[in-house]
Amino acid sequence: MRTIGVLLLPGTRMFDLAVIGEVWAQDRTDSGIGPFTVRLCSAGRVRTPVSPFGDVAATHGLTGLDGCDLVLAPGRDDPLAAVPPAAVTALRRAHRDGRTVAGLCSGAFTLAAAGLLDGRPATTHWRDLDALARVAPLADLRRDVLYTDDGGVLTSAGVVGGLDLCLHLVRRDHGADVAAALARRLVMPPVREGGQRQYVDTPVPPAAAQPGMASTMDWALARLGDDIGVEDLVGHARMSERTFHREFAAATGSTPGRWLRVQRVRLAQRLLETTELPVERVAQRSGLGTAANLRRRMHAEVGVGPDSYRRTFRRVTVEA
Repeated sequence: MRTIGVLLLPGTRMFDLAVIGEVWAQDRTDSGIGPFTVRLCSAGRVRTPVSPFGDVAATHGLTGLDGCDLVLAPGRDDPLAAVPPAAVTALRRAHRDGRTVAGLCSGAFTLAAAGLLDGRPATTHWRDLDALARVAPLADLRRDVLYTDDGGVLTSAGVVGGLDLCLHLVRRDHGADVAAALARRLVMPPVREGGQRQYVDTPVPPAAAQPGMASTMDWALARLGDDIGVEDLVGHARMSERTFHREFAAATGSTPGRWLRVQRVRLAQRLLETTELPVERVAQRSGLGTAANLRRRMHAEVGVGPDSYRRTFRRVTVEA
């Protein structure tokens, strides 16, 4: 891919444009790629307002997307904003001509308007997944991935998921070594596989329905590495088992057993991020017992195992 076309629509997100610029518009010859030609394309080749402020001057009209090796649709501040018919036609023409088309974050909605997600895997920022399901009912919506790659049509989660997708495209076209060199320049992990989850945090509400419930949760959080279970939480709360389960569900929206498992996984994540403890010790310290159980629980809750998780997040900490 040598010529990159960027579709500019009103409300295009500045962050996504910056990601595209960092990967394809900078001189990256020392990383083994480029130079590239980047075309900023808008209807009428006009200046386009971008979010959260400013505007961008287009270098081409929409016909500038013709002949590009890669056509990118950045996210927009309002993902449900109408996509002009001329832009829809240009995207369909690019796809029909065999060009690779990708949507960054809410740019998936732009591809959906052109009908390019029908029958294909797709994702977007976790906040907008339900809306994307409504506007693209024929898409194979992937709710727990960083990006999707159907060969000719790609989408990404947000916000940094767009950068993951761009690096994936570099890796796909230029090889792993080149992508790794570029990632080092950007001070980010060289590989976050598309199947990883979007690391959405779902914190426990700070206030419990019963004052004793909050103290029981605090008590459990201080003892996650110990061999405690639901029956110990019930005992600490001094409630009947039925009452405890009812009050716990009202306070957290979860069962006590699942809450305990999730807290242990989160503790394991923190240990993997901040220590060099072996995986076996992380499993013991987090109350998950064995490395095998830790791997099983992390795959269930996070979508990746402890080794992959540590490579991703420890690398960010060390290199930054």
